[in-house]
Parts: sequence; C-alpha cells; structure tokens
Amino acid sequence: MPEQTTEPEIGSEVARLREENLRLRDLLIAKDAELGSLRGQVAALEAGTARLLNIAGRIRSYVPGFVWTTLARLRGRGGQG
Repeated sequence: MPEQTTEPEIGSEVARLREENLRLRDLLIAKDAELGSLRGQVAALEAGTARLLNIAGRIRSYVPGFVWTTLARLRGRGGQG
C-alpha cells in the first residue's frame, strides 16, 4: 500500500525542487556566459589568422614565382643533407 504524504512534506519537497531549479538555472547561465566568452576568443583568433593570411598573400604576390621555386628547392636539399 502506498505511503501517505502530509501537506508539510509536500511543501518542503516543492521548496527543495525550486531551490534545485534555481541552482541549475544559475549553472546554465554561467555556462552560457563562458560559451559566449570562448566564442569571442575564437572570433578574435580567426580575425588574426585572416590578417596573417592576407599579409602572406601580399608577400607572395610581390615576390616572383621563380624565387619561391628556388627557395623550395633549397629547403628540399637542406632537409636531405
């Protein structure tokens, strides 16, 4: 036969569940703020990477192709020796 619960027990259980709900909500808010911060850091890193790639592309466009070919060959020989 099921156990009978009293009204004060139900009230205390509801209060406990409300406190747990608030605790979990606060935890979710904190994790959401952390995620937002990390997304900002990723965006900053991506912007820095885009700048570096742009600079590298500019440098490559100013230096003739035969220079890059020669450098690649020299690097290849240096690694074999």
